[in-house]
Amino acid sequence: MDYFFTSRDKVRRFGAIADGIDLDSLRYVTRQRSLKDGTPFFLGSDMRPLEPHCSFFLELAKTLKAKSLQDYTYDFLDFSDFLESLDPPSDVLSAVEDDLLAYREHCTEHRDEPMSPAIWKRRRVTIRSYYDWAVDEAKLPDRRPYYRRPNGRDVLSWGATAALDVRHLTYEQWRFLDNVGLRGLLPDGSADPSFRSAHTLRNSSAGNLSITAGLRLREFRALLDIEVGAPRRDGTAKEVELQEIAKFGLPRTVEIQDATLRDIDWYRRTERAATIRRASKNLWRRREEFFVVDDVNMRQMKLRGVDRGRRRTRSIKGMDADLRARTMIEGEHGLEPMALFVGRHGRMLTSQRWEQIFLDAHARTLRIIEEYDLALEMPHQVRIHDLRHIVSA
Repeated sequence: MDYFFTSRDKVRRFGAIADGIDLDSLRYVTRQRSLKDGTPFFLGSDMRPLEPHCSFFLELAKTLKAKSLQDYTYDFLDFSDFLESLDPPSDVLSAVEDDLLAYREHCTEHRDEPMSPAIWKRRRVTIRSYYDWAVDEAKLPDRRPYYRRPNGRDVLSWGATAALDVRHLTYEQWRFLDNVGLRGLLPDGSADPSFRSAHTLRNSSAGNLSITAGLRLREFRALLDIEVGAPRRDGTAKEVELQEIAKFGLPRTVEIQDATLRDIDWYRRTERAATIRRASKNLWRRREEFFVVDDVNMRQMKLRGVDRGRRRTRSIKGMDADLRARTMIEGEHGLEPMALFVGRHGRMLTSQRWEQIFLDAHARTLRIIEEYDLALEMPHQVRIHDLRHIVSA
């Protein structure tokens, strides 16, 4: 079995049609009712669309975003591959309850690294979603291959996923994580010559933004620079309206305090400016992939520009993280990202990269505490989520 994910950008960059075929590939993938970016499609050994895989994911693509489709795809492929490895082999259409039980035990007990209940829960959702669609919509099997009890449990149910160990950081613990872990200072406040990072102001200001404004990772990582803006002359807080990047897409307003605005502005005028200057030329070469803004309406908080060859107007609060990540504007040195927090290539950082930044910072604090024999106790695990639970000492 082969599988692919649709991508207009890759067709734009790498698409080539074989000689003798009269087809405008870019026009084909950007036409009305074409496959949405990130939609997976599957080919069998005869290089024809594989069913029911293709139909199931075409249905999912109506409501899921590209990242979720990718996660569902890998989960579904793992399940399908396991069924084919059984003796005798099975498949998603002919599987029985014992096959599903074997798969659950394979994932949660017999693998070299068994799945945690939380990871298995997502895998279970994928399998249940498929059989719900197959039975209720596609009418492929006449019933599900497993019995669902009145309380909702079935052979796929396993493990408790409730997290009861929310870790609260004290203010003292946060200041140490900020100064030593993110900024790379030593306990006495002096610079550590061995610390290597060109983004200490970015990482620190992002952490303080999360704490003081109560922003989730999915929210602060996707902010546009113009949403936050410079500190106000009267020192008042800045209100930011969130919607699409907020949890469940529910609108809410957050306040960013003056001290945090000043931290962010210092980052904006130093690290961010230098990063953008270095990355602008490379971004210009890929401008066809971006939403290139040429008109900013600060009163209505709307952006207007060209997105993949088409003029579009976007309400900022209605822009999702993926669109924000590829939103650019022409600046002094070339194309510049409109994202507030950017990496060394001038692009918005992913959630996974932010998680790694804080994991590395936490590991450094534990090492410094041990090396200097400090009395401060730091939790053995710190997540970005914990920043929203800072309490005063």
